[in-house]
Amino acid sequence: MLMDNYVTVIGGLNLDIVGLAKDIYREKDSNIGDIQMTVGGVGHNIAQNLAKLDVPTYLITVYGDDYFGKFISSECSKHDIHLDYAQCIFNTKSSTYLYITDDQGEMVTAVNDMKIIENITPEFLKRRINFINKASICVIDGNIPKDSIEWLANNCTVPIFVDPVSIAKVNRFENVLNKIDTFKPNKLEASALSGIKIIDTESAKEAAKVLLKKGIKNVFISLGEKGILCSREGEEECIPTLTSHVVSVNGAGDCSMATIIWASFQYKNTISLRKVGIFTQAAASLTVEVTQSVSPNLNSKNVIERSRKFFKEV
Repeated sequence: MLMDNYVTVIGGLNLDIVGLAKDIYREKDSNIGDIQMTVGGVGHNIAQNLAKLDVPTYLITVYGDDYFGKFISSECSKHDIHLDYAQCIFNTKSSTYLYITDDQGEMVTAVNDMKIIENITPEFLKRRINFINKASICVIDGNIPKDSIEWLANNCTVPIFVDPVSIAKVNRFENVLNKIDTFKPNKLEASALSGIKIIDTESAKEAAKVLLKKGIKNVFISLGEKGILCSREGEEECIPTLTSHVVSVNGAGDCSMATIIWASFQYKNTISLRKVGIFTQAAASLTVEVTQSVSPNLNSKNVIERSRKFFKEV
């Protein structure tokens, strides 16, 4: 049954295979640790985080008719991610992502096989645009092809929220920045688009100003351990990371993006930029405490409670 108030997420759906090194990580050696298989992809992770925050979410994506495809589509159904407007591509291998983390939880290497996502073409999107334009928010993950991003930006009539995914893909958005409502790059991606090398909070503020001048309404620059810079016309806040026991940072950025979307969806225009940033950092702190890219502890109640633990104004 289709819902009246929902978010669409357009992007990747992967099978993630992760190797978690324990004790001391040794490069170019066989490391003792754990190997896990989970569903991932930036689009999927954002969608699953949104579902855990009680935002009705449709993931518009593609997957193969192989074993991996059956597994990931089944897992989406279990986690309330709606695939009504996704497509199973026959005789095609599903998107797969393999990565390794060191004993500190930091990713040290990865290989992605995401060729199937090339099937998200302008024609694919055209068949779904009426549904997309009935959503409250359209989220784009930078894995989809540049021509598809540009077609979508020029034909979508609802607010567009963007996670550029990587420095290799951020330039896919360079021609449509004035169509974007909310943009969440990391410091490398923001540096590439703004032309300002981000080395600290002040340079991040300058980069955000450049991006705002290019037409983006809201900019959230992830600064890693230094927190997140939140910027829009007339408002600027830098929210630090919240103290947490870090197990793995994988998925923290996707959780941050989902929290920004949730705050807009839930509170509309009644929430301050500072509070959005606080919620974002609280949610991310829940994510880095677990091995999964989407925390089983994530929900709106826990986000608000953790925010209040560090910020009395929440």
